[in-house]
Formats: sequence, structure tokens, C-alpha cells
Amino acid sequence: MATTDKAAKLKEFTAWAAAHIKGDEKGEAQVFLDRLFKAFGHHGWMEAGATCEKRLKNDSGGTSFADLVWKPVVVIEMKKRGADLTKHYSQAFTYWTRLVPDRPRFAVLCNFDEFWVYDFNTQMDTPVDKIKLAELPKRYGPLNFLFPGDVAPVFNNHHEAVTRQAADKLAACFNSMLKRKVDRELAQQFILQMLMALFSEDIGLLDKYFVTQLLDECKTQEDTYDKLGGLFAAMNNKAGNKGGRYKGVAYFNGGLFAAPAQVELIAEERSLLKEASQFDWSTVRPEIFGTIFEHSLGKAERHATGAHYTTPVDIMKIVGPTIVEPWREAIDNAKTLTEMQKLVNRMQTFTVLDPACGSGNFLFTAYREMKRLEADLYNIMAEKFKSVNPLQRQLGFVTTTNFYGLDVNPFAVEIAKVTMMLAHKLSIDELHVSESALPLDNLDANIQHRDALVTEDGSRAPWPKADVIIGNPPFLGSKKIRRELGGTYTDMVWKAYPDVPRMADFCVYWIKRANDALASCTAAEPFAGRAGLVGTQNIRSNASRIGGLDSVAETGTIVDTVNSQPWSGEAVVQVSIVNWVKTKDEKLLPTKRRLWFVAKGGSKVLKLPKGAGPSAKRYNLDMREVSSISSSLSDSVDVSQAKTLDVNKGVVVSQGITPGHKDFLLSTAARAALIASEAKSASIVHPYLVGDDVLGNEGKASRWLIDFGSKNILEAQAFPKALKHLQLNVLPAMQKAEEKGTERASSIDRWWQHWRGRSDLLVAISKIPRYLVCSRVTKRPIFAFVDSRVRPGDAVQAFALPDDYSFGILQSKPHYLWFQAKCSNMRVDPRYSSESIFHTFPWPQEPTAAQIRSVADAAVALRHVRSKATADIQGGLRVLYRTLELPGKKNPLKDAHDTLDKAVLAAYGFSAAKDLLKQLLDLNHHVAALIELGKPVVGSGVPASYKKAKELTTADCIGL
Repeated sequence: MATTDKAAKLKEFTAWAAAHIKGDEKGEAQVFLDRLFKAFGHHGWMEAGATCEKRLKNDSGGTSFADLVWKPVVVIEMKKRGADLTKHYSQAFTYWTRLVPDRPRFAVLCNFDEFWVYDFNTQMDTPVDKIKLAELPKRYGPLNFLFPGDVAPVFNNHHEAVTRQAADKLAACFNSMLKRKVDRELAQQFILQMLMALFSEDIGLLDKYFVTQLLDECKTQEDTYDKLGGLFAAMNNKAGNKGGRYKGVAYFNGGLFAAPAQVELIAEERSLLKEASQFDWSTVRPEIFGTIFEHSLGKAERHATGAHYTTPVDIMKIVGPTIVEPWREAIDNAKTLTEMQKLVNRMQTFTVLDPACGSGNFLFTAYREMKRLEADLYNIMAEKFKSVNPLQRQLGFVTTTNFYGLDVNPFAVEIAKVTMMLAHKLSIDELHVSESALPLDNLDANIQHRDALVTEDGSRAPWPKADVIIGNPPFLGSKKIRRELGGTYTDMVWKAYPDVPRMADFCVYWIKRANDALASCTAAEPFAGRAGLVGTQNIRSNASRIGGLDSVAETGTIVDTVNSQPWSGEAVVQVSIVNWVKTKDEKLLPTKRRLWFVAKGGSKVLKLPKGAGPSAKRYNLDMREVSSISSSLSDSVDVSQAKTLDVNKGVVVSQGITPGHKDFLLSTAARAALIASEAKSASIVHPYLVGDDVLGNEGKASRWLIDFGSKNILEAQAFPKALKHLQLNVLPAMQKAEEKGTERASSIDRWWQHWRGRSDLLVAISKIPRYLVCSRVTKRPIFAFVDSRVRPGDAVQAFALPDDYSFGILQSKPHYLWFQAKCSNMRVDPRYSSESIFHTFPWPQEPTAAQIRSVADAAVALRHVRSKATADIQGGLRVLYRTLELPGKKNPLKDAHDTLDKAVLAAYGFSAAKDLLKQLLDLNHHVAALIELGKPVVGSGVPASYKKAKELTTADCIGL
């Protein structure tokens, strides 16, 4: 549609609205919206695919109706003419949150005279633009997304872009000071005081343009020392400033200006501050500024545009369920003035802790939402009871001193204090309340620089007492803890938290500590005993689950969770988000729990509005309301309660060999050359099979492995050519590792041997003609037999099982479901673990000989189908198994799997009509109980009762 046509249609619409619309929310909303859609080039909202009066569950468990929903573009909520749209922000956000999957990109509030456009993915609490109806023909850019096609909107108030640019200027100034050897602590004090000053002149704490004019007066280095340092001193003057250059500057306090910073700035630094002063700091978002600023400090490049931060919408996935919803429900249910006054009194003492607060963005959001709840409560009291005047609320009702934070980064702590100081003034302005913004709260006792886990003497670190604990603890995998944090600190943490397995991720210690620190949620204290934390997605699996969420489930209830999603703060990290209440009392819990997950189709990137940063990448979440959520963050059968079955440990199941250096591996040509020069080396050079070989390389080992096994150095000298190869290529790397003190430095004592040689596994497979393998990192384990002369690589999970019956059980649907429920995760992809999967998996306990034979025969038939198919296609088993995801009935592979599954279910005595996971878990518990009683049970492999076991070991295998 041409620009002139757009303007003409919109002018026609605004004229019609002026002539016919009175502004009745109930009676005129749909006709108004229908005409609006027609003006934007559609035949009407219905023809465009939108829905009006869409039913949505609200936070109180009831049903609300969104005025218009057009997925995945926009949700529009109409209010009567003259309505203050500020008061309806939370309703629009709640509707937007619940509209999954294909959540709309934008939300619009409209009172028939004005459109407020929200982009919650990048800017939570402030519209990205406001358009008056009368202006629409000339300024329709912010509503471009209403036109047919994917037309990017143009916003005038997109705060993220401004925030990034402002952070860029201050960070560049700070980095310059450090480069000039200005004391770091002084530079930090100066930049934070400057930050507060720049905000203050644009949010009314200082006269408009006061700082800008002062910077213009700074012509020399001495000027900045005197004039800017003088300003900071004036802001710290308790008596106020009654005359001179700083006349009228109020007392700020807050601890920030206790030591006014005086620095001589060079011309380039003065220029950067002057550029920074040109921004409208009232539009700079403190909740994201801190992280963006922090990420750019000390960097060679002078820009922060690539920095990631936790988006406000992700923070609300914790603050919403853990803080807002309980308070909102209590406010909505309060009927009498006495009940409401009790809520007023409780708000005054309500406390929140973030024990990994960083720059304070979680605390900022929590404070802002509590201030909004406070304002709503007083407004409701004023509407219902004439004796209440909302303008005369007691001062200091909900204050920043109710909020606590801990962090190991000292500068982040100082930024967090400034962030919270600004939060107070911004809330006053947003909510039009009569509180005084100055002097600032002193938060030195609230937000502290210290370790959250252990003290210097190795004991558990004390935490401030709080009703609610929220936050985003560090993302650090278990294998990196010692490397990143050092052995001494790691040992202290392990000693202080003996209940947390050492293979748990670092964030798990925060989950455990938070749950221990929380008081119980009770009828007398319904707002206490709640927590919401972000963690690696591993918190729902294996040792990480055992150390954290299992203890949560013992004493409390998980009520709202995202089982896995990409995290806005780090582009490559998958996280889980969990909100729980420390109680089992159903009267204090929501009837339905909410389970969020990435919907089918995963993530996608929409055309972004001008100025939007990288955080605008959109992930398509879906949500189920469920009756319960387990510690594995699932509503399916809680297999986290499965018992380890020692009877399965009779079979060696292990990760393959980890050589420790690439030069233990040889190409086929290099192996041939070695043997040509030293024939006896053939006995210590073996085919080496990795996951890709199993799934995509025709089942053949692509490389060879020098393996001296347990031979000592003198025994290894019997193969001088092979040993010389390792001496020239492997030994130097081991020596460097020892110098650096890395984890593999211990290998220097046996540099000719593998880092993880898996001797137990090699002994076990040497006694059988073939063994089973699957790829360790896989979404679906695909099993294959490997010739026992082949060494398994570390990307392979190996099972010392040679028989077709075992293949059939492990390749069947029951084992696949158990794998899905029990697997750990490596970034995004699931990982096979012998401890959590194989050692807990119950095998059929009473299969008949005929049933055992039937499973084995079906297993042979399945491999025959696979072998025949892979001979005709490129890509091997990996490509072949993708056909199971395609529609269509004629698939021999699917048929063969169905036959195998029926045979396996018969061996178990399971019903296909019932939940297989539930049946497996019940069997697990039954077998565990029998083991405890000393009764005989059947473990992995062919049951001892089957007399013709050797007949089940056929000859087919791969690897050679």
C-alpha cells in the first residue's frame, strides 16, 4: 500500500471515530477495532485472523477476556475514553504472558483517543511509543505491524538503544581513566557519582541542564577536578547549599557521595561526558544499564552494543510468580478495610534477597513491582472506603531498604546500589506518589560485596533473613568449578555443602542454600517461604537435581517453572527457571502449577523494530497448567525418585577411552607407515570408533589408537617407534599442562598412557566377541554392536553386552522413555549417563524363554532392516532414523521398531495402554525392595534362567 493510500485510509478512520465513537469500552471496542484493521488494509479483524474476547486464565485462577488477539503479532486491550492507561499496564502484561504458544510480539493499550505500544521483550514497564488517534494519519510508524505483511514498526521511545549508547560513553570514559593509571577505586567512585548526576538532572533531582552546563564550563583538567568534584561534595552536604555555584543542590546521601570523587579528566574524557550528557537520561533503563555498562568495562573496544543482559521479561518469569502473584491474589481477595490495612502493614516488613545480585536488575524489578502493588492497594482502599486518602500514605512504606543483595564483584555491588537508588525516584514519578526522593537510602548494609556460599574460614556464609529469595546464580558446569575457582575454594564449598554431590553444577549450591535459608510458608505468613532462581538446565538432572531440587521437593512445592529455554543473558546458554514455595499445604498453593517450555518449532527471529538490540530474538514458549511438577521440572512421572539397582552393576557400562591428546590417534596411512617400520606395533594400535563413526561413517572406525594400556615405561620401550611418536608429540603437551597446573597435569607421570584408559571396560569387552555402543550425546540412543577388537572413543557409551536380547531391551521404547526422563544435558542435547539411566533401569523380571527369544529375534530383524537400508542411502544410521519423524505409514524401520516394542512389552508384562514410565518406575521400586530384602532379582543382560544364552549372540557387528 502506497504511503498516500495509507494516510488517506487512516484519515478516514480517525474522522469516522471522531464522529461516531463515544468511548464505551464494552459497547464500541469491537467495531472500533474492526474499523482500525480496515484502515490498515485488512477486510476486518476477523478476516485478518484475529480473535476478540479471547478467554485467558488470570492470576487468581479465574477467566479474563482479552479484547483482541492477533497471533503472533499483537494483543490489544481497550479501555474507556479518558482512562489512565498507566493503571492497566499489568493487565496487558499478564495477557501477553499467557498468550502462548506464538505469543504476540507487541501489546497495545488503547482508550479510544491514544495508543500505547509495548514491546515487552525489550522494554517492560514503559511504552516504546504513544500515538494519539488524531496523529495516526501522519504518524502510523509505531503501528506498522498492523499492516498486511511483516512491516517493521518505527518507535520513538525505544529505551534499549539509548541505554546502550549511554553505557558506551561512560564505559569509554572509565576505560580511559584506567588506561591512564587512575586508581581503579577512585575511577569507580567518580563514574558512579557522575552516573547519578546525569540521571538526576533529567529526572528532577537536580535542575535541568545543571550537569550539562557544568560540563561545558570544564575547559581544563583542573576544571573537572574542581567543578565536578565540587558538585559531588555539594551533593554530600547535609546542610544543603544556600549559595554559590551549587546553590539549590540538595543533600543526596545514600553512601554514594560519602567520599566525593575528584579526578582530572583529559580532553577526550571530557568530550565523552559531554556526549553522555546529551542523552535524555530519564529514558535510560537502570535495570539493564548496569549489566551493559559492566560488560563493557576494561574492554579494548569502546562500545557495549554486543553485550547481553537479562531481559526484563525473563526476570519477570521469577518476580511474577514468586512476588507479584501472591500479593496480587491477596489484594484481590481482601474485602474489608481491616484486611487491606493488614496487607499494608505486611508490605512494610516484606523483604527480598538476591544472593547473586550482580548489577541489581532482579532487585530493581522486584522493587518496582512491589511499589506498583502498593499503589494499587491504596487506590483500591480509596475507591472502596472514603476514609482513605491515597495521597496521604505513610512515608517509607515499601522502601529500597527492604531489598538485600550479595555479590563477589565489588563494582557490580556499587552499581546495584545506584540502580536501587534510582528505582525509588522512578517509581515515585511513575505512580505519582507523594514520597520524598531525597535523601537517598543508604544501602551499604543491604547490598554487600562478599561470597554468598562460604566465609574465609570455610563455614557456610550467613545470608540476610528474607521472605523471598530470587536471582540468577553463576552458570558454571561441575567440571569447570575447580578450574575456574581454584582448588582451595572448591574444597571449602564441598566441605560446607556435603549434601550437594561434587558433580553438581555451581548454581545448585544457591538452590540448596536458598531452600535451607527460607522460613516455611504458612497461613500466618503466606508471602514468606518463596523463591525463584535461574539455573543451568542440568539442575533437573542427575547430581545437580539430587543436590538442589530434590531437597526443594522434600520440603516444598514447585509451582511455576520453565524447564528449558535459551537465556537472554548469554546467547549460548540453555537454562531452567524454577519458582517454589516452601510448604506442602495445598491451601497455600495454586490449584494448578504452570510448566513453561519451548514450543514445537523452537525459536525464531522476527523482523526487529528500529533500535532493538540482540535481546529481541524471540523464543516461542508454550505453557501447560498441570497438577504437579517434579524435581526434574516435568509433569510426567517423577523418575527422579528411581532407585539405583546394584544388580545392574554386574555389567560394565562406561564412557569410551579419552586419550588426552590428539596424537595418540593415527590416520590409516600413518598407522600403515608405523607398522611397516615396526611390525610388532600392530599389537598396540587398535581401530578407534567415535559416535560419528557409529551413526554416519558406514559403521567403520575412521582412525587408529596407540594404546599401551597399563604397560610401564620399560615395557613400552619394546615398541620404540610408537613410543618415540608419543615422546615427540604428546610429552611436550603434557609438560606444558604441568607448568600451567591444569587438570590433566597428573598425566605427566604416565604420559605414554591414556588420560582415561577405561581398563575395566577393556577387560570386560575382551572376553566377548562384540559389545554394544550408542553415542553419549544424542536425542535418541541408537545402539549398534561393535567388534571387541575395536576401542570405543570418549564420545561413545559402551556396554559389555554381546547378545541380541540385551540389544532389544535397550533399543526399545521403554528404555528410550527412561533415557528421555533420566538423561543429563550437555548444553542443549541430552547425554547418556550410566549412573542415572542404566543403573536405575529395571529389566524384565519374569520373561519366559519364548518371550526372550521373541525379543532377540525382533532385534536381529531390526538390525537387518537397518543394514539393508543404510547400504542404499548416504549418511548412515543418523539419516535413516530421521525418517521416523516423517509422516507416512510405509516405513520398514518403523514397523521393525513396533515389532520389537511389542515383544519387549510382552517380556515386561506391561500394558501399552498404560503409562510406560509409571510402570517402569513401579518396577524399579519393586526390584529395589526385593534387593533390600535379599530376594533374587533379574538384572541387566540375559536372565540366568535362560539355558541357551549363547544362541542369542549372533555375528553381525561394525567397526572393522
